[in-house]
Amino acid sequence: MEIKKIVIDSFFPENIASEIDRLARDELYSPIWQTIGWNLMLQKARYAEKWIFIWAYQDGKLLNYAIIEKRKVWPWMHWNFIIGWPLNEIRIEEIELELNKIWIEEKAVFTQIESLGKINHRTFKAWKFKKFIEKHTALISLIEDEEKILSGMKQKWRYNIKVAQKNDITVEKVSPDKQNIDIFYNLLTETKTRGDFSVNSRDYFYDFCAYLERNRIWGLYFAKRDWEVLASGIFVFYWKMAIYYYWASTSDNEKRKFMPAYLLQWNMIMEAKKNWCEIFDFLGIADPEDKDSPLAGVTDFKLKLTNHVHVWPESHIAVHSKFKYMLLSAKNKLKEYLK
Repeated sequence: MEIKKIVIDSFFPENIASEIDRLARDELYSPIWQTIGWNLMLQKARYAEKWIFIWAYQDGKLLNYAIIEKRKVWPWMHWNFIIGWPLNEIRIEEIELELNKIWIEEKAVFTQIESLGKINHRTFKAWKFKKFIEKHTALISLIEDEEKILSGMKQKWRYNIKVAQKNDITVEKVSPDKQNIDIFYNLLTETKTRGDFSVNSRDYFYDFCAYLERNRIWGLYFAKRDWEVLASGIFVFYWKMAIYYYWASTSDNEKRKFMPAYLLQWNMIMEAKKNWCEIFDFLGIADPEDKDSPLAGVTDFKLKLTNHVHVWPESHIAVHSKFKYMLLSAKNKLKEYLK
């Protein structure tokens, strides 16, 4: 058994990328964030400074791997980040030891891991520097039939689907061209104003939707009435999991009463089911114990579709430079205090 490491770039070996897909296809919580294509897309969008691939293989077969993002945490400090890893516990100790070597080469202050499954980490401790993903999410099982899925939704939600249908809302997949991305981004800006959250750049969405379209893992959808786009969403279908990744809708209350977002969601749930996905992930809701969460509004919307709340495992961290980590922690506390 060997452990190898290479930098991820456009020349990454296609045979290894295919082996990653082979490992991922059997996972229920599909780790799209741990695929080469996804990380090449993020590279184009300049999401991080560097990507590194570590893998364990034996007799020419990929056993386990990790994709590490090197991110800037302060002008002169970096950290290593891993999301959706590991797939399994095969050779995990050796891979973790390799992760702890990389920080020296990359001068990382710490390494933080966000796992999708419960793993017995050997050298990482349950802790976090910052919350990167919401630990609570809402899921729908797509193995159930249509009636069972509908019965799991609140009555008001089912009624709103019918309201949208009666008001001639139509849902369609659109090409990720500049015009359509601009329409989505303008709606997203409206949504941001209502919800008080940050958004990625317009260029990021060009790259993101082009990647989805190119790889046929879904894309951009509009909900329209009389040719006007009232709601929009970007969806990812990767093997067994469908992800409701981004959403946007009009702030005009006269148009919101046509319930376009409800029909959009229902159509996408059915589309995911048609394409053999087994689970639909709403990608983050507020902690039920946090009554003041800025996600309270969107959480209320999502939990009208399902009562299945799933909690991801705790974040894990390995601190490589205690002094620098203490500086960063102090900076964060000061920032919170001054808010």
